[in-house]
Amino acid sequence: MPALRRTLLILVLTAIVQSAACRSESETPATEPTSQPVAARPVTRTTEQGPLKVTVTADRDRVVIPEQLKLTLHIEADAGIEVTVPKLEGVFGDFGVAASAENEPDCPEYSQCKEWIYTLDSFLPGEREIPALTFSFRDAREKADGSWEVYEDKVETQPIGIVITQSLADVKGPVNLPMPFRYKLLWWGLGAVLAMVLIALAVRWWRRREAVGEAVPVAARVPAHVWALQQLDKLAAENLIHRGLIQEYYYRINGLLRRYIELRFGLMAGEQTSEEFLRALGHSGFFNQKLKVMLHEFVQACDPVKYARHRPEAEEISWVQTSARDFVMQTASESSRSRDSSPPQMAREEAAA
Repeated sequence: MPALRRTLLILVLTAIVQSAACRSESETPATEPTSQPVAARPVTRTTEQGPLKVTVTADRDRVVIPEQLKLTLHIEADAGIEVTVPKLEGVFGDFGVAASAENEPDCPEYSQCKEWIYTLDSFLPGEREIPALTFSFRDAREKADGSWEVYEDKVETQPIGIVITQSLADVKGPVNLPMPFRYKLLWWGLGAVLAMVLIALAVRWWRRREAVGEAVPVAARVPAHVWALQQLDKLAAENLIHRGLIQEYYYRINGLLRRYIELRFGLMAGEQTSEEFLRALGHSGFFNQKLKVMLHEFVQACDPVKYARHRPEAEEISWVQTSARDFVMQTASESSRSRDSSPPQMAREEAAA
């Protein structure tokens, strides 16, 4: 390495270390948040067209993760009217349908009424929206003039805005304490030593790189699904759940599955937030609807544990483990499956048998 380049490298590294050690002591502490939580209120949207009246009600206009939201669809139509109701299941807009029930509410005379109650999971913070729903009806009754002309039309409801937040405690701003001068001298000394060590390592690396001349050929890569299954086995062997490191386990298995998606499909899943990842997933053509729902539910299960310190039950942990492995097996390329049809853990068990 030329002498000038070495000198510049020394100066840059020394400046970086010293500036990090000698931060300003006069920073003003951040102001503590003073905002008060806003009470949730139910929201109702009613739309009427001809003989059909549709009422959509959300039991609250704001939700704190991992709380659930109740959505009620109520229809009232004249007797003899055929009504087609949209079916909600799996992923519904920015929500997931966790459960549903059907009721037969009280109804005015000469009318027919039905009601559906859906339990929705919310897992992405921000200002979300329950999408508009389309109900169609068909009127084949005899008209006043004695004709039997069939009348068909649709009723489209209005979207409902929902605010979703996370149950994270407010964090106080940082407070800087004055640093004694002797500690500053100590930091300067440590910084100088660290700079010299880094410079020595850089010089050694550069000389060895020049001596080699040409890059060593890269060995053949292991198929993405084989790597993922090996990592899942290693993660399980660390026994983090029984050691009480549940949050670390969820961070690891979530990152592992995202890294597999990067290696297998070229999607930059590891650099995206949950919201960006799920939005890209919805537009991706790599996965069928079943796999998209599986990934939505996987992210929904991991985020509350990672960010809100949710304590999952044993069944939830088992589902996360199984879902990660099932997703890898179901998305392994056909050529890779033919070369290695069984995951590493299964292969070792078969060999031992």
